Amino acid sequence: MECNEVNSKLIFYLEKELLKDEMLQVENHLSKCSSCSDRLVLLQSAMGVIEKEKFLQPNPYFVSKTMNRFKEEQRKANQPVFTRLLMPAFVSILFVLAIGSGIFMGANFASDTENIQQSNLIDPYFNEIDNETIELFFLNDGYHE
Repeated sequence: MECNEVNSKLIFYLEKELLKDEMLQVENHLSKCSSCSDRLVLLQSAMGVIEKEKFLQPNPYFVSKTMNRFKEEQRKANQPVFTRLLMPAFVSILFVLAIGSGIFMGANFASDTENIQQSNLIDPYFNEIDNETIELFFLNDGYHE
């Protein structure tokens, strides 16, 4: 038997699907040919990996995750039209109104000179650092440990 013919039958040899005569011929050739023997070892390791991968365990949480996702999609689909479509539009309109009213109020109160004059009268009472001698004492290194 030639190498090409043996190589084409190696998978069947491993699976023991050859006739007895062919099995003996392949075994006889493998005992004499190191190249075909090496190829058989490679094929056996590949088949071992395939057999090992056949028995991988599925993720134990796969079913529960899938069911939870399905229930969530059903819950979203059963929501009324108002909450699915109109609620985001309503919230957007509220944001636009809030920003617009802030701009309007800022523009009107910035031009109000009477309020600005009143705030200038009140400001000196908020800045009384000259009257706070204890704080000045601590700030001027009057206190040493």
